[in-house]
Amino acid sequence: MKSLYICFIILISEAFLTRQEIRKFFASPEQPLHRRFEALRAFFLDRRSASEVAERFGYSRSAVYNMTRDFARLDDPAAAFFRDPVPRGRPAVPINERLRQHIVALRQRNLSVPDIKAWLDAEGKSPSPSEGRIATVLREEGFPRLPRRTRSERFAVAPPPETAPVSIPLAPDGGESFQCESAGGVLCLLPWVRRYGIDRAIEQAGFPGSAAVPALQSVLAVLALKLAGVGRYRGDNQWCMDRGLGLFAGLNVLPKAAWFSSYSHRVSQSMNQRLLAAMARALSQRGLASETANLEFTSVPHWGEDATQHEQRSGQRDRRLVNLSLALARDPESGLLLRYDTASGAVLEFLDFFRRHGPKVRYLAFDGRFTTYANLARLNEDGVLFVTARRRGQRMVASADHIRAADRREVRIPLARGTRLVQAHDGRVKLRGYGGKLREITVFRGSRRRPAILLTNDFDSTLSHILHRYAGRWIVDQSIAEQLAFFHLNRRSSSMVIKIDFDLAITSVAYNLYRLLALDLPTGHRHLPAGTIFDKMLSAGASVHLAPACCTVALKKNRYLFDLLHTIHTQDPVRIPWLGNRRIEFQAATGS
Repeated sequence: MKSLYICFIILISEAFLTRQEIRKFFASPEQPLHRRFEALRAFFLDRRSASEVAERFGYSRSAVYNMTRDFARLDDPAAAFFRDPVPRGRPAVPINERLRQHIVALRQRNLSVPDIKAWLDAEGKSPSPSEGRIATVLREEGFPRLPRRTRSERFAVAPPPETAPVSIPLAPDGGESFQCESAGGVLCLLPWVRRYGIDRAIEQAGFPGSAAVPALQSVLAVLALKLAGVGRYRGDNQWCMDRGLGLFAGLNVLPKAAWFSSYSHRVSQSMNQRLLAAMARALSQRGLASETANLEFTSVPHWGEDATQHEQRSGQRDRRLVNLSLALARDPESGLLLRYDTASGAVLEFLDFFRRHGPKVRYLAFDGRFTTYANLARLNEDGVLFVTARRRGQRMVASADHIRAADRREVRIPLARGTRLVQAHDGRVKLRGYGGKLREITVFRGSRRRPAILLTNDFDSTLSHILHRYAGRWIVDQSIAEQLAFFHLNRRSSSMVIKIDFDLAITSVAYNLYRLLALDLPTGHRHLPAGTIFDKMLSAGASVHLAPACCTVALKKNRYLFDLLHTIHTQDPVRIPWLGNRRIEFQAATGS
């Protein structure tokens, strides 16, 4: 027991400084401020000479004289060494009772702290309280933390529409700072809009505008909603309160829901076609539109009376709907969406379009429903190679099943990841309306699946090359699924009626912007769809500081922020005309 007491005394004594260490602290100070204090004390109180003080504390004699002279001139000598601790950061914004009640009312509508911050910024509360001060007010008022919510659940909150501010263009020489809660990353697409001339394509298309919202800002406002993945445009104004989306369009906030409905009905089909033509020319000049295109059909639910509509079952809605058939064209190399059309002769119109606005297309891959055998003959006369799927009847499938195993060849198809081994039969066939022979390739995909039958006028390429060409068409199906999921191409809006043709044109621009960003990202991200890029990189909030000459966007930290900033910083800096010709810069925020 005595030994344990001795050990306890030793441990306690080792926890404190010894007398020798304390004397050393006062006799040989190491910190510059402490050393200066002891030197002045020795000079004025102990009456040591300047030479003695300089030798003891490691100063030169002239330094001691200068130090004592400056100290004697101080009005408050104690303030040079002893100060009250000053809190770091900006002084807290006082919360008056009216603002406190406003914050409480916003939380009662189930808004989170970042949502409340974005709301106050949009209302012009300058300077608005920080998120920390808002959280303190909510704790003092007894509000618990909100549970974690998805993006769709966050957009489902519906504050009253009458409080949304009026949309106005940004002042060219103004300065302010604000927070955007979830759309800060969308601003990263502005350099690509400027670099690839999307803004010039919008201006050349001749879209309508008004004195309050010019034509360019009007189209960019609709584009901002597409890029942010806002699914169903509602009558509430939650999505138009985030100032990040408004800044993308050069506005303080996006317009209200009724404005979008009225604006889309002022847009004509010729304007949309001019937009696509200008965008195709810009992409072609940069070598992003190749001589090959993959074509595919999709159906979009549509209200209205039109001869091109038909009734078709919607898999997502599990019922039959009146749809509008659309033909989409996609470049297999860059993944860019080149054009859409609603006519039955979409293949020929697509070729005519690119003869005027893009490179000459030499190879097409499309589904058998796309055109007739007579149009295939016209493609052959124009020197265009094609590969298409043939419609399979029961007789055709039965005839393919009777092909002997000795007449089949094993073909290895190169895919994006690895290869696939299939069996194929290479034959010739003559069809009514074509006027010549075609190469018929039957692909066997297992005993449980019907064989695929392809038709092509390419007699020189190998089977592997032709099958690889047609396999790239299946990527068009993926891009269509992406548009249905993220860009909400086939969703009828609940309170905003947007014209289908205008919605398609803006969807094409939004899709291509994400593809252009993906092409510049590091290799591991180039295959990602738009929804994944938005969720991983662009859905974070940001702090925005507007100066007369520069717009600084500080993005909140996330796992993929380094790759995004590295991609942006490798590009040449650009000035954005609709932001007052400000230079836009991106950086990482100090907090997450």
